[in-house]
Order: sequence, then structure tokens, then C-alpha cells
Amino acid sequence: MSRLRLGGARLMAVSSVLVLLGLACGSEESAPEPSPAERIIALAPGITETLFELGLGNRVVGVGDYSSWPPEVEQKPKLGGLFDARLEVITSLQPDLAILLPSEEKLRVQLERLGVEVLTVRSETLDEVETMMGTIAQRCGVVERGEALQERWRQDLEPNPVPGYPRILLSVGRESGRLADVLVSGPGTHLDELIGLLGAVNAFADAPLEYPQVGLEEILQRRADIVIDLQPSPGIYDELALDWQELQTQTDMAPACARVVAGDYVLVPGPRLPWLYRELREAILSCGGET
Repeated sequence: MSRLRLGGARLMAVSSVLVLLGLACGSEESAPEPSPAERIIALAPGITETLFELGLGNRVVGVGDYSSWPPEVEQKPKLGGLFDARLEVITSLQPDLAILLPSEEKLRVQLERLGVEVLTVRSETLDEVETMMGTIAQRCGVVERGEALQERWRQDLEPNPVPGYPRILLSVGRESGRLADVLVSGPGTHLDELIGLLGAVNAFADAPLEYPQVGLEEILQRRADIVIDLQPSPGIYDELALDWQELQTQTDMAPACARVVAGDYVLVPGPRLPWLYRELREAILSCGGET
């Protein structure tokens, strides 16, 4: 009998613990969602564009210096850039949410010390950009808009191969008149993924860095069929293409075709990436008879 009583006592104790655990889990699950943010700041252009695309532009109280789309951002206070955020301006705006990239760690620490909530998102790969859209939509209370944006995103980025599997050198930064120290897209980037969706081959797919800086000798060794210069700033498109044309007269190792894809969206990982996707495809196809 004593053993039965002892066993019963133990059973009651275990049952009590399980009930308490269940109550604890239940209370955690029923915790209220945070209130939708009403005063939002973002320095990265891709995050800013996502906020406006989600219909949250009226809640954005400050943007980064390099944000240029949509045109309404020009009316917003400018908060600096990655390495020179204007903390005094930010605090004067009294934001209740800052949406930052991992590279903005210093600003995150500063804002959290001031009691500002920080949401950190990633936006290097295509999956990360899509996830960013949903994360921001959920935190800001516009889940359905986020889902709709993500659905459009997936449709706009369906694989659409070009013929011939051309080798593409994608330049993302260089000086006009200079084919040394060219910053190119390597592996693991959204640009590399866009090239893959087009059925083309990234000439620097095996580079050790995501964005290596390379010289002319290595460029020639890669034997790219097509080089595409991405250019966010207006005014030097012809000069960029001319550099490659002159190289073609000097060596048969030069890319057979060069194109410039220009626009303020070409280097912004955000909701306008499908624009770049279409432009890249058109640029490659326009080289069809030259590769």
C-alpha cells in the first residue's frame, strides 16, 4: 500500500508539472502581437522601396541618402548612409521601428540603447529579399499585402532561359576609361542567381568572394562571351561600352559583346529586381549575333 501511495503521489506531482508547463506554453502562444509600427526609418534603399511597395510610405519618417524610389522619398528627411548615419536627426524623428541590414550593426546598437525597436533583415540572395518582404509586412501588420507582393515576385522571376548558355561577366562597379580594378558579381549573390535563372553562366561563378575586384588579365582569362556593365548613375553609358569595344580591337580574348544596363534600380536588392531581370535578358538577347 505504501508503494501505491508513493506512486500516486509521484503521478500527481508529474501531472502538476505538466499542467504548469502547458499553462506556460499557452500563455506564451497567446502573447499579444506587437503594435504595428507607425514611425519607421530605413537607410538601405531596398528596404525603403519594400516599405513603399507594401503601401507603408505614410509611416516612413526618414530614409537613407541613397534612396531614390519612389519619387515620394525625396520628401522624407535624409538620415545618412551605411557609415555616416545621422543619429541626431534619427532621434529627433522619434521612430518606433528601425529596419536595418546586418551591416548596420553599429547603428542597431545605438538605437537599441535609445529604446528604439530594431528589425534586422537580410537581402543578398533572392530568397532573402522575398523573406524580407514577408517579414516587414508581418511586423507592420500588412500580411496580405506582403503575400501578394511575394506572389508577384515569384511570378516575375520565373526561369526564362536564353539560348546558347552564354558566359556572362557582370560588372557592378568600375571607372569609365579603365578596365582594371573592376568589381564583378561572383557566386552566392542575387545577381549571380538572376544570371542562372536566365540559363546563362556567370564567368566568375567560382570566385572566392561574392564581389571580387579583378584586373584585365583575369577578365581576359575568363573568356566571357558577353560583358554587362550595371550603371546606376546617368551620363557615362556610351563611354563604358566604348571601353570594351576598344579592347575587342586589341585581343581576340575580349568579350565579343558589351552592353550597359542602366537605372537607379540595378544595384538595389529590393522589389524592383524583376526590372533588372528583364533588362538583363534583353541585353543578352541583343548580343545574339555577336557572341
